[in-house]
Amino acid sequence: MTNEIMDRNNLMRNWFNSDNWANNFPSIFDNNFPDDSTLRTDIKETDKNYEVHVDMPAFDKKDIDINYENDILTVSGHRDSFNDHNDKNGDMIMSERSSGRFMRQYHLPAVNTDNIKATYDNGVLKVVLPKLEDKVDSGHHIDID
Repeated sequence: MTNEIMDRNNLMRNWFNSDNWANNFPSIFDNNFPDDSTLRTDIKETDKNYEVHVDMPAFDKKDIDINYENDILTVSGHRDSFNDHNDKNGDMIMSERSSGRFMRQYHLPAVNTDNIKATYDNGVLKVVLPKLEDKVDSGHHIDID
């Protein structure tokens, strides 16, 4: 029953984080561009549905878009710049909060698209995707005469 969900960036992320080597390089690596690690996700699968929980702190609900097409759930959104980033006195010594467009995609096959439900509460997006009751069989055994 387990659905294999691959994170294509996991290999590179682990390599870059292995010795914290990037922390010793100049600020070229501190580009403030969002990456998929910003949208941390938990996915639970039962016999009846998939349940996806996505951390999306500081997002307005109106700035979140959810789409399901061709067995792919896409969650995207955008955050505007933070007003306190403009520090005219030079007092800002560190800034890790990012703004911009964020997106994650998840392969979740055989979903009843008419009954997908989503809620957003306390910075967590919850999407429940009910599975199709009658799965379409992609293969067919053919007897040889």
